[in-house]
Amino acid sequence: MKNIVLLTHGEFSKGIAQSCRFILGEVQNLKALSITMDENIAQTKKNLEDALISFENDWPTILITDLPGGSTTQAAIGIMAEHPELYLVSGLNLGLLVSLVMLELTDDREENLRQIRTALAEARDTIILVNDQQAELVSISDDGEL
Repeated sequence: MKNIVLLTHGEFSKGIAQSCRFILGEVQNLKALSITMDENIAQTKKNLEDALISFENDWPTILITDLPGGSTTQAAIGIMAEHPELYLVSGLNLGLLVSLVMLELTDDREENLRQIRTALAEARDTIILVNDQQAELVSISDDGEL
């Protein structure tokens, strides 16, 4: 079991959470947080703390931000020391989110890190320039049949 928190600029987190639910159905313990241009790092850290406290369990939490060098990630780094059960991932995309949602984390930190690293590697491999892959991809006809 695990908790997942998405932290992005603007409404990206809410939209991608909705898309994830469209694909997988209801996703337990998934929270979507957004920062605005009016928010500072201290406010963002407070919102993150509130989200983490609101989970009614002590399961590991995967916190996913949108930009590795962005203010979302900077705020998340600022709370990591107080949350040893927190795994911070940056570079959010839908394929990555679906993979992370499907993980079964445990109380074994090394195993959790292995699973998360595997999901990251698999997500990286799905980012392609379709122009370079056209001969290998199956096209779908206008009527939706393969």
